[in-house]
Amino acid sequence: MKIRTLLTSGALAAALVLGLAGCASVNTVEPANPQAKPDKVADKRVITDNTLNEIAYVVEVDRALSPGGLPRVQVKLQNLKAAVKNVNYRFQWFDAQGFALDDEATQVISIEGGDSRDVQDTATSPKAVDWKLTLSESVAYTPGFGPPSTRSPVR
Repeated sequence: MKIRTLLTSGALAAALVLGLAGCASVNTVEPANPQAKPDKVADKRVITDNTLNEIAYVVEVDRALSPGGLPRVQVKLQNLKAAVKNVNYRFQWFDAQGFALDDEATQVISIEGGDSRDVQDTATSPKAVDWKLTLSESVAYTPGFGPPSTRSPVR
């Protein structure tokens, strides 16, 4: 009976430790009067998965030109959940006729609970005029073992 109580207590303690390890949250500090003046983009969203929208909520979209004159875009994603979540994302660029210019590799990022992360991409062609960001929840990625693609998430 005593062994059973010890096993039950040990299992309860292990479950508590594992449960607390999965609940990560963040605190942030930033300038009260930021100097950056982003060029905000009005965006159109097609939300087919409300859970994904809570894991990778699009806070804002900004655009700029790269030093080489190529269009670039940055999207701020926020994880509204309490636990860390992994998100797949892929940018695609289009020319003035709406044709896809390239097929970018899918990237994976981890977003801590309550935190936000910026994902960005720069067009590879000066013909690029529009872009599309595709998001999905990643269930196969383990933080620390690297994303399935070697392409850097920030360019």
